[in-house]
Amino acid sequence: MKRFASASLAIASACLFAASAGAGRARYGGTLHVRTAAAIASTDPASRAADTAERRAREQTLAFVFETLTSIDHAGLRPALATSWQSASGDARWRFRIRSGVRLHDGSILQPWHVETALRRVEPDWKIAAGAEEVTIDLPAPQADLPWTLARRQFAIAVQGGARDPLGTGPFRIDRLDGRRLTLRAHDGCWTGRPFVDAIDVDMGQPIADGVAALERGRVDVAPAPQTDLRRLTQRGLRTIASQPRDVFVLVFEPHRTEGGDAPVRRALAAAIDRSAICTVLLQSACDPAPTLVPRWLSGYAPLMPSVDRAAARAAAAPLPAARRALTIRVEPTDPIARAVADRIAVDGRETGLAVTVQAPTGLAPRPDARLLHLAVEEMTADRVLAEIATALGARVVAPSGAAPAPGLPLDAVYRAERALLASDVVVPIVHVASVYGIGERVEFAGPSAVLPSGAWDAANVWLRPERQP
Repeated sequence: MKRFASASLAIASACLFAASAGAGRARYGGTLHVRTAAAIASTDPASRAADTAERRAREQTLAFVFETLTSIDHAGLRPALATSWQSASGDARWRFRIRSGVRLHDGSILQPWHVETALRRVEPDWKIAAGAEEVTIDLPAPQADLPWTLARRQFAIAVQGGARDPLGTGPFRIDRLDGRRLTLRAHDGCWTGRPFVDAIDVDMGQPIADGVAALERGRVDVAPAPQTDLRRLTQRGLRTIASQPRDVFVLVFEPHRTEGGDAPVRRALAAAIDRSAICTVLLQSACDPAPTLVPRWLSGYAPLMPSVDRAAARAAAAPLPAARRALTIRVEPTDPIARAVADRIAVDGRETGLAVTVQAPTGLAPRPDARLLHLAVEEMTADRVLAEIATALGARVVAPSGAAPAPGLPLDAVYRAERALLASDVVVPIVHVASVYGIGERVEFAGPSAVLPSGAWDAANVWLRPERQP
């Protein structure tokens, strides 16, 4: 199992797998009942999620339906629907050999032309040609890391057939999507083997607190758990599993507060934030303090980032007029964790002489001075994570620091690029958070890890113990 963010999560994980080891041999059958905090609007992996919550809900469900040409695990890049690949023309042309004998959910065999059609829908500017056993991709510009790109969920192979929902090749097939209920059935012909459970019933768009209550009553087997309640859940006897801290909360100042005259205010707030308290008290160790945008377990360079003198930063901001020291932070109204983090930032800011307020508007509101963003991180290497985050922040934020970080940079160049991006305190990383799930007492895992590198739970290796007799 992968390393966890804290001792408490590691202990919970150890207890979980100790219970699994003593539960007997994995068995087939049963329906896994799951809840997600957000609903998915479309089962098409190429469609865009409305927000971070929907993106996470799709990872928790559609990752077991649609597979990609390549995959990423704890050891790095792996073959998936493509068995091998090679590049030519200076990485502008790529050839992927498609795995033979892979069955789609309707029983037909996946063909290279299926792959061609699926990829064209995502990247119409690519010139893609299907052969008898392979697919060739000609790119508008060289891309040395294309195999890593194709491991992203948006490039999952979905075949548009006569059925209402697209067909995939994963261990589960879509049986029905009806409003906020999604039913998945085991794909008996899956090339990686049949999953243990017969079906997954997903109740979507349910409040996290309701999911936890349903876990306690035995009505749900897997549900997202709020980081802010992790200690209470453990005390009540609920088992939890967690990913590595991947997603990042980052404070980004608006253009009207990025001028040089506001630098003392930005620096004072950045220096005032008690990231350790946010992690240990507020998020109960299901996170990691974030002096950098790239998680420290991926980069290793976080301790090298320059520290900030809090007293000096406060002294520099103190002479400014009260209006300059007043800041409004905006958060998404649908993200309670972001609101809790922003409220704590406001408290820290006030203690250092700044007047910080938080707004979470559902409609029109006064212009904020900064936004607290919750960025979902999908990549698995330091260079690609920084490039992904830079894209999410946008050119307006990134451009003043120099060239936008690009995939393929060596680690020392990634460190220099991130240091330049953070130097002006326009972008202030706060914490990296783990995805946390509560699991019912009949749930066991047969695989090496309960959580996939993407942060989703490993549904393909879940098996269910028989329910206790009354």
